[in-house]
Amino acid sequence: MLEAFLITQKLLAVVLVGYLLGAVPFAHLAGRLRGVDMFQTGSTRAGAANLFWNVGRRIGLVVLFADAAKGSLAIIIAGLMGISGPLLLLAGGAAVLGHWKSVFTRFRGGDGMAVLIGVSLTMTPLLAFVSGMIGLVAAFIAIKSAFRSAFGMAVSFTVMLGLSQFLEYFQGEQGLVLALSILAVLIMAHNILIHWRHAGLVARNDLGLDLDLDLDDEEQDHTP
Repeated sequence: MLEAFLITQKLLAVVLVGYLLGAVPFAHLAGRLRGVDMFQTGSTRAGAANLFWNVGRRIGLVVLFADAAKGSLAIIIAGLMGISGPLLLLAGGAAVLGHWKSVFTRFRGGDGMAVLIGVSLTMTPLLAFVSGMIGLVAAFIAIKSAFRSAFGMAVSFTVMLGLSQFLEYFQGEQGLVLALSILAVLIMAHNILIHWRHAGLVARNDLGLDLDLDLDDEEQDHTP
């Protein structure tokens, strides 16, 4: 009974630490240093990708590594606290949630892909690196698409799943890869949903502006 209580407390601590690490808003802070509000720029997400494409390449890469480090550190700390196996993903998932809904930015944030990169590289280093490089190539092939990051991630985790299934060297990591892939699907779905919402909001705003302009024109036409 006492052992179960201690394990539960440890898991709660791991989740809290993971969330707080993920909530550190590196992209938001970097944007402010450049005089840019990331929540009003590009995809309106405070993440490395939005920073990279709409503010600066170098600062975007720096934040990419910083966000990946949040996920990696969450896993390392969880391991030091005695958590192992798939349970480590509680820390990784909490870091992603913190990145999505940061307590420091009124529960706004980025898409979490960079955080997942850090989580994956820490849990399955070689497999994540190989599949990540392939996913990066895929993302650059689809560079003109709004979903280039999601596409690259989809390719990366498809490759990761395939390698863990068919290469004997990686078959011991099948459980971890499957759990990571589920987290990746959640992140991609969240990213696509946010993009569609943003696109719909922009469209409605543009439509409202057009209607206002049309009404103004009509009023001027009927002015004696």
